[in-house]
Amino acid sequence: MSSVISLYSPKDVSFSQIDQELSKIWQAYGEHAAARASTFNLIVYEPTADLAAVQNTIDVIASQSPCRVICLLPQSGEDEGITAQVASYCPIQKSRSSLVCGEYITLMGTKEAFDRVYPLLMELILQDLPVFVWWKDSPDLESRLFERLMTIADRLILDSSQFSNVSQDLILVSNLLKAEIAVADLNWRRLAPWQELTAQAFDPPDRRSAVWDIDGITIDYERGNNSQALMFLGWIASRLQWQPVRQSLMGGDYNLHHIWFTGREGIEVKAELAAIPVGDPGTVLGDLIGLRLSSSRQNTNACNIFCSESTGCMRMEAAGSAQSYRTHLVTPLTDQSADVLLVQQMQRSGREMLYEESIAVTTQILELPVTGT
Repeated sequence: MSSVISLYSPKDVSFSQIDQELSKIWQAYGEHAAARASTFNLIVYEPTADLAAVQNTIDVIASQSPCRVICLLPQSGEDEGITAQVASYCPIQKSRSSLVCGEYITLMGTKEAFDRVYPLLMELILQDLPVFVWWKDSPDLESRLFERLMTIADRLILDSSQFSNVSQDLILVSNLLKAEIAVADLNWRRLAPWQELTAQAFDPPDRRSAVWDIDGITIDYERGNNSQALMFLGWIASRLQWQPVRQSLMGGDYNLHHIWFTGREGIEVKAELAAIPVGDPGTVLGDLIGLRLSSSRQNTNACNIFCSESTGCMRMEAAGSAQSYRTHLVTPLTDQSADVLLVQQMQRSGREMLYEESIAVTTQILELPVTGT
């Protein structure tokens, strides 16, 4: 059963009549039947112009909070101006007799048309309310629309699982952070179970010092996108003060990527990232599959294996010495779609320093010279 109802189904209007049509909605229903409310602005850039995806997003958002959503759907072809639709959706609230509803504006046109009408687009934003920009594409610093939206965004929301060039795009994200733009990556949130269980493995007092004995890390991920693997490596390197010094791309069946670090007290740390082909990949490209922390030291509690409950630990344990490793099963956030994670991000404010520190180290890795051996 849907958790939202349509107060006003999508209706085609001219760009200049958007505000008038929205006002008519509330005049028709009156304040006792439906209340007009917004707690924030959300601008959604949907490059595939997928109306079904847009509707799914609206349903999830509308079920949580009343807001004004402006969906931008770029079209190919000749510039014939902007076409617009307006609608209103309301979360079902059993505790209220009246509805509290948000407004939804969908704009379609070429990129050139969006550039031309940008000043009018800004007039649709409700003043004195936060502005979230969900850019459902790689960050594009050459796009005038992207550049302009960054000037008004209180938070830019991305999903690195959709990046077309992961290395280049993560570096662009780092540049945005340096420019003091608050960025949230939905793919970073998918790493939370892996990060939490890794930290918990060294929580007991008798195991805490062992974390400094780690001098090897292997990360397996689903082939197709290595952003999760790179961000996890950046996270653990930032926490353990590893400084990246060189990297090599080995290729092969697993597209092996090796990175060397200098750790505390000059210890050398080697990381391996492996792209694993899977027969039934999930909806998110590049989900982590397994993780192994190892040490060349004897009698240490540093050695741990973490693997997804859905894939098991066979490859990680097959590397040898499995009996000396503690094994942990991770429950990934596979059931949380981008839309659900988006709602969580809109409940946050300010910058996320742990993410920013991790991305800084990830960028240091990506900017190292690459060798083939």
